[in-house]
Amino acid sequence: MAGINASRDGAQYVTLGIDREIFAVDVDRVREILDAQPVTRVPYAPPFMLGMIDVRGRSVPVINLRTKLGLPAAETTEQTRIIVLDVENGGKILTMGMLADRVFEVTSLDDHEMEPPPDVGTHWRSDYIRGVGRRNDSFVIIFDLTRLFSSEETAFIEAGAEPG
Repeated sequence: MAGINASRDGAQYVTLGIDREIFAVDVDRVREILDAQPVTRVPYAPPFMLGMIDVRGRSVPVINLRTKLGLPAAETTEQTRIIVLDVENGGKILTMGMLADRVFEVTSLDDHEMEPPPDVGTHWRSDYIRGVGRRNDSFVIIFDLTRLFSSEETAFIEAGAEPG
C-alpha cells in the first residue's frame, strides 16, 4: 500500500482502483491484501467469480470486482491485488477475496461529509454504494459490501468454499 494517512475525525478505509474510479472498503473488513496469484476455477460459477485461492491453509473464494460492476475483465498487472475481506451477510461472516486493479492506501474519510449514493450517472448499480466521500479533490466511492455481495451470490460462494 502506498501509505497510511490516519485521522481521529474520520473512519478508516482502504482505497482501491477499478478502471479510472477510486473505491473504498472499511478497513475493519480487510484481513489482508495479497499480490495477484493463480486462482483455481470453480465449475458452474457465476461470471464474476474467479475461483478459489489458498490463504494460510484456508480456501478463500475470489470475485472479479470489474466483472461484478459490469466492466470488461482486464489483464493482471504488477499493480493487481486481491483484497481478503470479512463480509457480513445474513448474520454470518464470510471470508472472501476481491480482485482489484490496484490498491492505493489506508485513509480517513469524514463520515459527516459523506454524500448519499447518486441515482444516476454511474456505470454500476447505486445500491452497491454506501456513500461518496472526497479525498485530495477526487471522489471516493464507498462500497456497501452486504449489497455488493447479495445473499444469493454469497450462498454460492459459501457453497464453493466448503471442503469437498
